[in-house]
Amino acid sequence: MTACAAVTGARHLRVGRNGQDAAAVWVGDDCGAIVVCDGCSAGAYSELGARLASQLIVAKLANREVGEATWNEIREELASEIGRIVERMPGDRVAALHDHFLFTIVAAAWRGDAVAMWALGDGAYAFGDRVRTLGPFEENQPPYLAYDLLGMRHPAHFVLTDRSCGSVMVATDGIADIGFDFVGDIDLAHPDALRRHLAVRARGTERVNWDARRIERRPATLQDDGAIAIARWA
Repeated sequence: MTACAAVTGARHLRVGRNGQDAAAVWVGDDCGAIVVCDGCSAGAYSELGARLASQLIVAKLANREVGEATWNEIREELASEIGRIVERMPGDRVAALHDHFLFTIVAAAWRGDAVAMWALGDGAYAFGDRVRTLGPFEENQPPYLAYDLLGMRHPAHFVLTDRSCGSVMVATDGIADIGFDFVGDIDLAHPDALRRHLAVRARGTERVNWDARRIERRPATLQDDGAIAIARWA
């Protein structure tokens, strides 16, 4: 059973800016993949790269082994495809990368009994209830796949385990900021339960305190954009 969701955080909602995180899921016969990408807030249109990459990554994982070599191959393929797109865009190549293709990746895939997680940048992942946070990085500058095209290749994070963990989760740093206590309460069978829960977290609340004759406001807990994807096995 799988689910994923990406929502715009309160900070971007206040200024009318698009959410820059993305999530995707793919499930096949005894295999599947989940991925989240976090677009850099400094990029004018980094949600474009994040959404494109999340879809391409799950598609590339279809029917492939989940070893580290596969992830390295996908990294090379994705970087090459982004490079070809940038070469066809007008203006400066580096500026195009900065504006559209700065995004982090946290992804997991399973095939048979093997389960693997691969990440480039910050965020979080969990096997079962064991959560691991990635980052923060120095000067709040995580590595991005786009840096491969600029000759600045950074090491990725890779973990291999098996399905005895019961579930796997990947999330961007916006979700890591609010914690993962809510995850166990989400009904993954409901197609929109995860997104709805996060959407509520991204909006503040108001209520009238009639006794005190004032309006009490509670700020949103999800200030940053957030994306999360979960897979559970029986």
